[in-house]
Amino acid sequence: MPSSVVFFRAMLIASVVLSLLSSFVDVFVPNLIPEQLVTAFKELPSTATPALMAAGALFVITFGGTIVAIIGLFSFQPWSRNLAVSMTLLTLLAYPLLGVTIASGWAQLFSNLSTLLWGVVLAMSYFSSLAARFVASPTAPR
Repeated sequence: MPSSVVFFRAMLIASVVLSLLSSFVDVFVPNLIPEQLVTAFKELPSTATPALMAAGALFVITFGGTIVAIIGLFSFQPWSRNLAVSMTLLTLLAYPLLGVTIASGWAQLFSNLSTLLWGVVLAMSYFSSLAARFVASPTAPR
C-alpha cells in the first residue's frame, strides 16, 4: 500500500478519534471546567426550543452523513468527497443555533486538531495524487 494512502487513512482516523475525544473529555473529566463557570453557565437563559430542534435535526442528518462519508473516504468511493464537504458545510449551520456553549481547553484542543486534520483529509482527497483514486472510472488507479 502506498505511503500516501497510509498517511491519508491515518489522518482520517486521527480526525475521528480527536473529534470523539473532544466530545467526551469534559464529560469524563468534569473538573476541567471551573465550577464557578458551570454555575454561571446554568444561570444563562436557555436557547430557544425551535433553534435547539433545528440543531438537533441537523445533528442527526450530519452525523449519519458524516459516518457514511468517512467510510467512503477510507475506501476511496467517488461520491464520498462531495458528501464529506456537504456534511461539513451543514454542520457549520448548527453552531449559531446552539447558542452559548462552554468547553475546556482540552476539548477545544482536540476539536481544533480534529478540524485541522479533517481539512487535510479533504484537501488531500481533491488536490493530491490520491484524487485519482476517487474518480469513478474502471481505469482509475487503485
